[in-house]
Amino acid sequence: MKKFFLFVLLAISATATMAQINPKPGYVITNNGDTIRGTIDFLSNKKLSRQCVFWADGESEAKTYKPGEIEGFRFTNNGKYFVTRRFELFGESQLYFAEFMVQGMMNLYCVADTYDEYFFFERDDGEMALLTNKSFMSSSSIHESDDIKQEQKEQVGRVKLLLKDSWKACHDMDDSFLSRRKLVDVVRDYHNDVCTDGGTCMVYEYKESSDKMKTHIKPFAGYAYFSHERTEAQNLPDENYHGGVLEVGLGVEVDIERVMRGGSVEFGVIYSPKTKFEHDTKVKGGIEPSHTTYEKSRWTVFLGMVKRFGKGKIQPLVRGGGFYVFHRGNHETRIYQQKQIVDIDWDPTTHYGVYLGAGAQMPVGNHFVRLHADWFKSLQASGNMMKWGLTAEFAL
Repeated sequence: MKKFFLFVLLAISATATMAQINPKPGYVITNNGDTIRGTIDFLSNKKLSRQCVFWADGESEAKTYKPGEIEGFRFTNNGKYFVTRRFELFGESQLYFAEFMVQGMMNLYCVADTYDEYFFFERDDGEMALLTNKSFMSSSSIHESDDIKQEQKEQVGRVKLLLKDSWKACHDMDDSFLSRRKLVDVVRDYHNDVCTDGGTCMVYEYKESSDKMKTHIKPFAGYAYFSHERTEAQNLPDENYHGGVLEVGLGVEVDIERVMRGGSVEFGVIYSPKTKFEHDTKVKGGIEPSHTTYEKSRWTVFLGMVKRFGKGKIQPLVRGGGFYVFHRGNHETRIYQQKQIVDIDWDPTTHYGVYLGAGAQMPVGNHFVRLHADWFKSLQASGNMMKWGLTAEFAL
């Protein structure tokens, strides 16, 4: 089981580090205050905090700006907004493209690292406080986790001191989970309580929709042919019996265009109804072959990645990841010399493995259809499964 999850994590990490381009319309603001419209590479928050890859309208060559070289940049349609700011992080003062989450009497900025996010609250008088939102991956021990909790408790106290003119904003800071949306709500509460000129104190507010990734629900069906199959209770020397079965399933796919162009993460469940696999084997010393039938149904859970290529209407794709199979209703019968000599059932069994596939995708309105061929191979000797499948998907 550990090997299975390790494989999936390594596959995802390796694929996610590939070079990518995810162009979105936007504009840069020069240090002279001029606005230049064009296209910006819409990458992860961490990468955007350190560089802006920009194509001006009418230009084919991209220009990469570092913090300080421009005043900032923004994606159109109320998209994400980044400005050059100097903050002290990791023990040194450095320029960043800080995400401008709220602009007004209380400014809120965010600088993203690999796993963590650093939020800077800046009151209109220049006073500032830092709140670090660390992920569970940032600590490797219980001791480190306790230190992180203590540090965040102290940071919350300093932020509340900055927000002291709004009781509601201070109260909201006591929530156990301070998400991006929650922190924006805290600053909005501060503005509502402190602003005295009819609610015009807030100039800009972060829109949560600018961070959302597309999620697809996808029913699918296909045909699977098992060229190798074996059960844990099997005791015959022939390990290569085979057969085919129709399969149905339901999955979820989340686009990760900001990390990998044309990429998405998929998770799903496949159901294979109870199916017979039959074969004849002549054992040593036997007079004639015995006829053995295995029956079982199976549930397969899979997790992996999909990578699409090109911009055409029909896009080739590859996919891969890991799976875990639950066999149920295991039943074996064996007939030898016209007599039934075996008729047994055994408990559910499991095994895990990897899958690889390739196919193509075509859009249908706001949805898409997909056809792909796949190869599944177990990584356990007791499973010894090899499956070849052809699957059609429709993504909602």
